[in-house]
Amino acid sequence: FGKQSMPSQSNPFGAAEEEEEYWALEESAERLKDSFEGLNPQQGFLSPQTAKEVLLKTGLEKDQLRQIWTLSDIDRDGYLDHHEYVVAMFLCDAVIQKGRPIPAELPMSVIPPSKRSLKTNVGGF
Repeated sequence: FGKQSMPSQSNPFGAAEEEEEYWALEESAERLKDSFEGLNPQQGFLSPQTAKEVLLKTGLEKDQLRQIWTLSDIDRDGYLDHHEYVVAMFLCDAVIQKGRPIPAELPMSVIPPSKRSLKTNVGGF
């Protein structure tokens, strides 16, 4: 019909999980933006202490929080940026609200597209 668009924009239900730029937590990231900003990130990052305080408030056990931190701090810099914070909150919610176990590895769809090159081995959730 002469209409041209990007494949991910042509489907009103969004992009398929296989598409490179698909991120399952995109809506969560939008919803959690104000929460993240309210924690006064420094140069876009939460300090380990600030992130620890937030995670402790979830009521999860220390071992669970350690696993969640390891998975969420994707670039291993010791700080959480907005997208890593979203991953951490997603994992906490999955454990608390849905009773899911913490995965050994993050599925590709949960890793922010900007950080996928940092992860070569990813599993399912």
